[in-house]
Amino acid sequence: MHSEPKISVITPIHNREKYIRETLECLQKCNYKNWECIVMDDDSTDNSAMIIKEMARTDSRIKYFHQPKSPIPVTKNNAVAHSSGKYILPLDSDDLIAPEYIAEAVEILENNTSVKLVYCSGVFFGDKKGKWKLPAYNFRQLLLKNCIHNTAVFRRVDFDSAGGYDPNIITSEDWDLWISLLEKGGEVYFIDKEYFFYRKHTDSFTDNHQDKIAATQMQIYANHKEVYDRLIDNPIQFLRDYEKYKKKYNQLRRLTFRKQIP
Repeated sequence: MHSEPKISVITPIHNREKYIRETLECLQKCNYKNWECIVMDDDSTDNSAMIIKEMARTDSRIKYFHQPKSPIPVTKNNAVAHSSGKYILPLDSDDLIAPEYIAEAVEILENNTSVKLVYCSGVFFGDKKGKWKLPAYNFRQLLLKNCIHNTAVFRRVDFDSAGGYDPNIITSEDWDLWISLLEKGGEVYFIDKEYFFYRKHTDSFTDNHQDKIAATQMQIYANHKEVYDRLIDNPIQFLRDYEKYKKKYNQLRRLTFRKQIP
């Protein structure tokens, strides 16, 4: 029986002393043991560092690093650079995963070389509660709107081939990475179990920064212009219209594409 391949959990943090202990404890409760957590401290000014270092003293799988304040894609890239696992799992410093998630995701990737990305059903907790109702994945849907949450599992080698997170992305850097991972082929596997718990805050970034979201959409289009131009008529206007009128659409079939993806 071969040993479990290592998975590297990357956790950026900035002033999350209220939540980081619970996040790290959820990893310690996992039934998959060969993990490391690269906690990249983005110049916190609260007690986050003290809590992480305290936990790292009794669990060598928790690894603390500090950097000057940087954009989140840069922070994540730096965390991956310090990692040594075959697989990568991003986990924000206030979110949680179920004990079974890593083991099931790694098993899927180990047994299916065509699968590039594994994710699961998500649940909101905190200031908003309930099931996270993301659209079902297909590549066409992904081009229009991210339908895969940020805490998905992927191979380090694929991350490197895709060039990592784009440091110019303002928000939704995971959306851009998913397109990079999948635009040249590969499958996505959805675990239909509630294994990811996303903490919602009343001041969530995506709730109050619609202008930055729009800028991100345009940057993502620029990064993947060839695939957008090939698959979608008038892609820039289409993205804008989709965001503006998405509540009026009930099904993805109402959207018009130039051609089908093979």
